[in-house]
Amino acid sequence: MESSGHKISVKNSELNTQSIQAINNLLTIDINASTAFKLARIIKEISSIFEDKKKLEEKLVDKWADRDEDGNIKFATDENGNIIEGSVVIKDMASFNAEMKELNSVDNILQYDKIEFKDLGLETAKIQDLMILDFLFY
Repeated sequence: MESSGHKISVKNSELNTQSIQAINNLLTIDINASTAFKLARIIKEISSIFEDKKKLEEKLVDKWADRDEDGNIKFATDENGNIIEGSVVIKDMASFNAEMKELNSVDNILQYDKIEFKDLGLETAKIQDLMILDFLFY
């Protein structure tokens, strides 16, 4: 496989559970060995970036979460007073959103060349996965 000179560039905003799953889906399809190896290496790097991004998101939530008098995070509630699972009250939404936007705009340049789609040798693939992983191909 020749070097294309097109390095993989992926914004933090493109890294989520669906993109990791989509790469894993490609690895379960019968593709040529060199491309499978390259994808395996790429997913290790992307997974590491994704984990770092998640940790920073958690820090931002912790930083901007509203707290009660005992210092405990206040959880968002619905109109009946029930806690909405996975949600917290943010004390300064504009500042929180600005920091999240900044985090999501970070562009990660991987040390791998983009994959030429034909190198996968796929007869079929999920369109949804390929759309999510657009940053991998040229």
